[in-house]
Amino acid sequence: MDERERVGGITTVTVKLDEAVAIEARRRAEDGKRARAVLSAEDRWYTYRLPREEAARVRAAWRAEVERLRLAGELLDTLDVLGAFGVRAELRARGWDRRWPPLPPEAPAEKGRWPGSRDRRYTGSLTLRLPAELAAQTRAGCWDVSKEAIAELRRWRDCNPGTVRDVEQLRLYEKHAASITTPGDIWRAAIRRSLTIAPSAPS
Repeated sequence: MDERERVGGITTVTVKLDEAVAIEARRRAEDGKRARAVLSAEDRWYTYRLPREEAARVRAAWRAEVERLRLAGELLDTLDVLGAFGVRAELRARGWDRRWPPLPPEAPAEKGRWPGSRDRRYTGSLTLRLPAELAAQTRAGCWDVSKEAIAELRRWRDCNPGTVRDVEQLRLYEKHAASITTPGDIWRAAIRRSLTIAPSAPS
């Protein structure tokens, strides 16, 4: 799961995860689109034959209402919205919804693989366009809680180049790797959290 590009305040991430979870996330986004269509048909959003200024106020109110529902997790009408809601909730649950120190040069590159990443055989994937600030906050949090374990893992690799078969050394590697939280771990947890705590339709 790599952060792939940052354009205009958006960071695109590809989330590798179980296919069943990816399918459920897509289904929930489609349900959200249908719910948005039902909401938009309510009389209060009707602008036909309204004076232009009043119609503009109604359209602005509709946009504000959609944003309110999205931030509350009551309208997850795109995968991007579902993902961002889950990331915010996951960061809050971990106490990571705060300002972090700037990433140092030795932190993993934005598009690079994190030390300790596992080669699990995930069968599904989702592409999310997240607010760049949210993606950066996630990456900074991962670095801050994992930097000591990453340093240990890098030292381990310096001492163990090439293929390692020694059982004790492999156990040591696993110990360090288990102490590392990668952005991919957060993206997967965020999707699961969205599907678990957000209601299926707006109230």
